Amino acid sequence: MLRAASALVFGTMPEVNRFEGQTREDNLAMRRAFLRCGWLKEAHYREGWPVEGGEPVASVAYGILRRDWETGTVTPFEWEDLHV
Repeated sequence: MLRAASALVFGTMPEVNRFEGQTREDNLAMRRAFLRCGWLKEAHYREGWPVEGGEPVASVAYGILRRDWETGTVTPFEWEDLHV
């Protein structure tokens, strides 16, 4: 589904340069699917996903760039780019 959605977005919307999605931290199958389809983890929002009747869980964001989709590569990202 992610591959089909990426192909639809990038194949029909030339103005779109990036595509993103989010899932819960405990949805390991979806997180693996994002990675297998060439998406890159871009954010981890602590307690960002409300859970009815329970404690919130983290929301994890993934994205794919048009150039990565076109070339089948993943542009690396440096998490710790600022040191204090």
